[in-house]
Amino acid sequence: MKTMMLGLKEGEHVKVHCTKRTFNMEKDFEISVTVEDTDQLLSGAWLNISIIQVFVTALSELCFHDDCHPNSIGFMCPEMISATMLKSDADRILLYMTRSMSALSSKTFILCPYYEKSHWMLLVLCLSKREVYIFDSQQKKRNLMIKEPLNNAFRSYKRLGGQSKGTKITWIPAQCAQQPGSLDCGYYVMRFMYDIIMNHGNSQDLTKDFSRTLPYSPEEINEVKDFWADYFMNNVEFLA
Repeated sequence: MKTMMLGLKEGEHVKVHCTKRTFNMEKDFEISVTVEDTDQLLSGAWLNISIIQVFVTALSELCFHDDCHPNSIGFMCPEMISATMLKSDADRILLYMTRSMSALSSKTFILCPYYEKSHWMLLVLCLSKREVYIFDSQQKKRNLMIKEPLNNAFRSYKRLGGQSKGTKITWIPAQCAQQPGSLDCGYYVMRFMYDIIMNHGNSQDLTKDFSRTLPYSPEEINEVKDFWADYFMNNVEFLA
């Protein structure tokens, strides 16, 4: 992959196609990936949002096309639900989250990679149980900006379905692997998603299925890096 990207100059980018189905968008779009993005992935540096978007796209395609993996998982776009977007375009993001819940109402879990204050974490929304599990690889008390908007989106989703009761979400910190370094959060979010899809897609209780707090091994992190790289190299489009 590094050799493939060597022809790019600093600031230039390639693109990976993403269908509207992946993130419940209104139309297909392209994910831009720069040589700096791939260098960060290879070197273990902090991950940019495009890396997470490509990883989710790869997982979504796996769920959609491979009968061996559960089609019980949906996703929200990390760029759309980021703290930056919540600040700049709150009404649009509320509509996006409500629309996503309606489109994914049959899914067991909706995986929401979330970025706030230079930290990645994974929010797992279970609509049927009215719960959000917080997978945070640096667990501490956080006043997440997304809480109120996601709660409001859930109430809107329930009202659209003609329901006025049971519109409150419970937020539950999940026990999960804790990162040893300050730059590892993006890799841990990728691993959380990978483990849920590969092992716990039909789980009845993620808080019981996830119990480890020990860090992921280098081999476990390299596995998701390799998964990302394989998908990227088979789907990248170089700009003319």
